[in-house]
Amino acid sequence: MYKIFRRVFQNLIINNLNKYSFIAYNPLNFSTSCQKYTAGLIIIGDEILKAQVKDTNSYFMCSLLYEHGVKVEKISIISDSIEEIANEIRLFSGKYKYVIASGGVGPTHDDKTYEGLAKAFGDSLHYHPTLMNIIKEISDVEDKNSPLFKVAYIPKIANLKFGKNDQGQLLKFPCVNVENVYVFPGSPIYFEPLFKSLCKEIFNAHKRFCKRELYIDAKEDVFANALTSVANEFPDVAFGSYPISDQNFYKARVTVESEDQLITEKAAGKFCSLISSDILVNYDKSPEVNSLEKYKEFISKIDQSKAKIFTETVQELKEILSNSNVVIQYDFSVESTVLLHLVHIARTSLNSNEIIDALIVKEKNKPINVENFHKDILSRYNVKLTVLDAETKINLENIKILYPELKTLLLTETNNTKDNSAIVKLLKQLSPSIEIKTPLLEWNSETLWSFTRSLCLPYIKL
Repeated sequence: MYKIFRRVFQNLIINNLNKYSFIAYNPLNFSTSCQKYTAGLIIIGDEILKAQVKDTNSYFMCSLLYEHGVKVEKISIISDSIEEIANEIRLFSGKYKYVIASGGVGPTHDDKTYEGLAKAFGDSLHYHPTLMNIIKEISDVEDKNSPLFKVAYIPKIANLKFGKNDQGQLLKFPCVNVENVYVFPGSPIYFEPLFKSLCKEIFNAHKRFCKRELYIDAKEDVFANALTSVANEFPDVAFGSYPISDQNFYKARVTVESEDQLITEKAAGKFCSLISSDILVNYDKSPEVNSLEKYKEFISKIDQSKAKIFTETVQELKEILSNSNVVIQYDFSVESTVLLHLVHIARTSLNSNEIIDALIVKEKNKPINVENFHKDILSRYNVKLTVLDAETKINLENIKILYPELKTLLLTETNNTKDNSAIVKLLKQLSPSIEIKTPLLEWNSETLWSFTRSLCLPYIKL
């Protein structure tokens, strides 16, 4: 279905859009809750229910709607049934300010969303002239019986909503709108840019939810009674509790959220007063943001004799980065994360936003599931990771092919790890053709963990 659909609209260019204005028609009884900025999402497609296609649209919608102050109250995943689509649209339309549906709008036999939409509003379908002209132009097909024209067969009372891309150009596929119902294509390649554009224009409460996140180094049963008490005291505040199993700094995350900043802060403060201060964690989930300022604050709070090793390391890295093309050895250890963060701080102090090159060598017989951590590091830092699958590939010729301008290789070796890593020994063989530097060589375990925990640097236990 998606391949045919994509081909139909691949070269779509919209000119002189004829948007339909329609007579007010409202067979549904709208409840007062529709006046609030609420949304109900309908995901349509047997392929979703059968796990043949993974639904990413609902997550994409929820995140953007939340940013624009719209509360998603329900997500429904339904089959390609006209009756079911019509019933769900009818039900949602009376409950939520916005009803947003995706899927089932292509040219194949199982694309029945427009039929369900028409039935929900007691309307009939017609071939929309603008869409018809587009399809004729790009396909040279005139026969209305061609499946290609099914995508132009929409309810008579519908409007077409064409979003714009970041360059201000009209997007290739429209959202079909009837009353408070908005139908989007299911294919993410069309859905995401269209929804992103129209979210700003249509689904925008022009407000933001006020949320506090609290991090707790205890299991939920320790603070459950306190959370229940404060939730009863603040009925207009939403509280959430999320146990975490793969975090090194805390065991649970509690969210406190409302539409008023003062109420949110008051509720969060009351909850904190009901639990022991010992289990509250001052956690920074984005240590890479404003990293230089946070580093300076960390330095200012510790004994200056202990601060010396940190300031000297950063200064060394600044000098190296100013004069060399640099690659970092990265192995997902806490040492390599610390080195990466220090380079990030040094680059920031030099007003540089260049990509950080990092080299990973996969060691034999050491399978480690680091996929999610890998993605997290890439999203946090401006890093380009290169992976060598085997130790045998570490030689000067291969390294020069990968990094033709490379002058300096930074190794993760510390006082505790020196001479223990086979990979480090192999990389050292690249010297003197490539300058080898070990900025953390004077760091011991106490230095390493003081820096890591104080700045909340992400790491995994290998």
